[in-house]
Amino acid sequence: MAKLTPEMKNFLNKERDPAQIFVGTATRDGIPNISIKGTFVVIPDDETILFADVYSSKTLENVKRNPNVTIAAMNSKTFKGYQFKGKAEVVESGPVLEDARKLNPGLKSVTRVKVQEIYLMDYGPQAGKKIA
Repeated sequence: MAKLTPEMKNFLNKERDPAQIFVGTATRDGIPNISIKGTFVVIPDDETILFADVYSSKTLENVKRNPNVTIAAMNSKTFKGYQFKGKAEVVESGPVLEDARKLNPGLKSVTRVKVQEIYLMDYGPQAGKKIA
């Protein structure tokens, strides 16, 4: 597992373009899909990112069949960003979902991603560099 640093957590919570992350998934056969998530992102620990599932039928279907995902977050003004790769699971019941419903009562599920690799998405020669 890769660990999110305080700087990365701050970026996700305060510095990324508001209410946007990009989530990449693939079918079991490897056909890619990308989806913009305009909902909350929660970081419950140093290795996990949660995002709400709202109108995410293709993303949810893909995660259930192929847990490999990537999450990209950017700040288009500073040209800084991160890409997080990991294994995802759809959470449809239990304490994680109940906590998320405090932020959005209508949620049917959230996706929990255990981060395994982290890459820079900054503009410049460091772009794409694996940092964890």
